[in-house]
Amino acid sequence: MPDLLRTLLRADSGRPRLTWYGAAGERVELSARTLDNWVAKTANLLVDEFDAGPGTSVGVQLPAHWRTATWLLATWSVGAGALVADAADPPPEPADVLVTADPSVAVAAGVDPAALVGVALPALATSFGAGLPAGVHDAAVEVRIRGDVFVPLVAPAPHDPALVTTARAPVTHGELLPAAADAARAVEMPAGVRLLSCAGPDRAIEELLAPLLLDGSVVLHAPGVEGDALERIADQEQVTRRATPSA
Repeated sequence: MPDLLRTLLRADSGRPRLTWYGAAGERVELSARTLDNWVAKTANLLVDEFDAGPGTSVGVQLPAHWRTATWLLATWSVGAGALVADAADPPPEPADVLVTADPSVAVAAGVDPAALVGVALPALATSFGAGLPAGVHDAAVEVRIRGDVFVPLVAPAPHDPALVTTARAPVTHGELLPAAADAARAVEMPAGVRLLSCAGPDRAIEELLAPLLLDGSVVLHAPGVEGDALERIADQEQVTRRATPSA
């Protein structure tokens, strides 16, 4: 994963790689350099606070969001595995760390606050706010103070888990990028694609990694953005392909 991000930087550090639209019309654009910076900071938080690395499981209970993408890429950068769960599901087990937009529910379910990271979903939030339970890490605060460069000390083994969801067989680190390449070929995704998607973390291989692997980019929108609003986004962002809605 660090190699993929470096490849994007070398190709064009200023080109948009991830653009996100919220349900209220808010927009966040991350160039290759900005995306790499957010991923590095997030990866450093995982290592500094949770000693994360190969064999660590990171529960990701987040919706389609630009912050979700950075948490997934950071998890894979440190060599850990992402356990993906829908927001309505119980916290995923056995996660060593749980990254969630609703830490109060996780605490009520018995998750140790010290193993929790609360992620604020407002586009440019600088803190989670008053609803963060005591002892829970505030991602908006703690990510920003971490180092801008991440260099993994240990690489994951090819058989180490990378992505576990309820909808597919587990994917290992050795399979992660080949699976993205296969997904791109299966739908004849062109090089340099600009993909419009509403993918949550369970579709990250097909709708985040696949476009990036093809030197492309993703225009990600929140659930509920549809109709004329979606058409305006597609036109404004010069989208070249739309993801097929998942069943």
